[in-house]
This record gives sequence, C-alpha cells and structure tokens, in this order.
Amino acid sequence: MIMSSRALALFLGSLLLVNWSVQGAALCVVGDVHSNAMAPWLIGGMFTPTLWSIAYLTFLNRKAWTLVRFQPCNPIYLVLAALIPAAIAFAALAIAINQSWGSSSYFSFSANGADVLRGPWLLGRGVQGWGFFVANVASTAVLFACVNGLAAVGEEFGWRGVLQHHIVNRFGFMRGVALLGFVWAIWHLPINLAGYNYPEAPVLGALVLFPIELIAVSFIMAWLTLKARSFWPAVLMHGSFNGIEQGVMSSLRLGVHVPPLAPVLVQLAVTVVLALICIVVAPRRECRVDELPEDLPSPARVE
Repeated sequence: MIMSSRALALFLGSLLLVNWSVQGAALCVVGDVHSNAMAPWLIGGMFTPTLWSIAYLTFLNRKAWTLVRFQPCNPIYLVLAALIPAAIAFAALAIAINQSWGSSSYFSFSANGADVLRGPWLLGRGVQGWGFFVANVASTAVLFACVNGLAAVGEEFGWRGVLQHHIVNRFGFMRGVALLGFVWAIWHLPINLAGYNYPEAPVLGALVLFPIELIAVSFIMAWLTLKARSFWPAVLMHGSFNGIEQGVMSSLRLGVHVPPLAPVLVQLAVTVVLALICIVVAPRRECRVDELPEDLPSPARVE
C-alpha cells in the first residue's frame, strides 16, 4: 500500500519532467512570465500532481485510496489555514514599516486602527477600528482562500492528499516533509528562473529562497493536515497564500535605499519561525497501523 522508494522516484521524476515541459512550453509561447496569457498555462500545470495521483491510485495502487482523507475532523483548522498566510504577511509588513523601509499602498495605520486605502476587502475600505479591521482582513482571507483554492486543489490533492502520507511513512516526518517541500519548490523551477516569484533575484530565489520557503510552508501544512486529518486545510492555505499574502506584500512601497529582497527575507524568516513551532507540536505519525482497515496491509509493507 505504501509507495516504495522506487515508485516514489518514478512518480516524482515523471511529474517534474511533465510540469517543467509545460512551463517551458509556456515560456516559449508566451515569453513574459507576468503576462496574463501565462495564467492558463500555470493553472493547467497546477493540476498535474492531482492527475498523476489519480492515475497512480486508479491503476497501480487502488487500496491506497483509503489513505486519502477527504473530510476534516475539525473545521477550525480550515479557518486557521486561511488566516495563517494573512498573519505572516501582516507580521512582515509590520516589521518593514517599523524599520522605516517604506509604506503600504493598501493601508495607513494609527494607534486606533487602520485606514484601508485600496484593495478588494470584503467589508470595505476607509477608516476602521482594530476589531473591524481584523474582521475585514480575516473574512477577505477566507474568501480568497476559497476562490484560489479552486486551482490550489489541483496541487494539494497530490502533494498533501496523496504524497505526504507515503513520503512520511517511507522517510519519516522530518525528512519526508522536507523532501516534499523541496520537490514542490523545484516543481516551479523553470518559471522561477525566468523571474516569476523573484524578479529581482531569479537564480537566488529559485535555488535558495523558494526551496527554504516551501519547505517551511510544507511543515506548517503538515501540522494542519495531520491535525485536521484531511488535505483541505492545505488547499485553503495554498489559496490564501496565492491571494492575500502575496497581495499584502506587493502593497509595500520601499524607500530608494532599501534592498528589494529585505521584506522578502523578513517574510521568509517569519514563515520559518512558524514552521519550527509546527515541527515541535506536530504529531510524528500521520496514520497508525491500528487505524487502517483490517483487510489492508500495514504501512510497514511496500505497496
């Protein structure tokens, strides 16, 4: 039932080659990674982990369908998953503003609350007290998580719904989650080298910063999915990450003498700190032997 090391290598290797081919074709056809014409290619590529997983489960390992957890045990983790990226973004934004690196084009803050200047906020713009502002951000984060989750599920069913269980059982919690995060990062390699996520430092971003970030995010998602016993929190966190976190960080207008990577490194540091907390409190086994149906082999057996 549990994928062998060879099966995992073939699965991940073929998945990377296919998605790199899709991204390479998109770069050849569209050229500009920030063009709107790139979106259909990227969204299509997001569904390759799910397609690979469904093919594997359907044709090679049908019993492993029972390990895919569709229904979360505690809905609070769904809400938490949507809010975590917003919390990371605002923590990084607060540090940047406190260090006088610049200001946000979205917000102006005071001791009494915030003036929401622009952006698609669910409860509107204008001067808001802290309580109303937090509710505004939280409701918007949940909305973005759900909307962007329609595409994020294409990745997360594969990454956290299927592969996480097999990789953790095969390599252990620390090595397994780290490996999954690294694969997730290099899965984006062609477009990141072309400047998609780190236009100011594409090579450093693609080969160093993005792998560190996604390995950290993978540990946060691992904690959420293990606690909720479902991959849906990862879908919502991924959707929120692609929506509100990137939006809030993009609103920061830096001073002329501030290195462009400064807020990126702060955001990365906040994410890593949260990941370390999740590593400490996360359960170390995703599924105990006695939780499996009696007619299935134990996780100790290969496939």
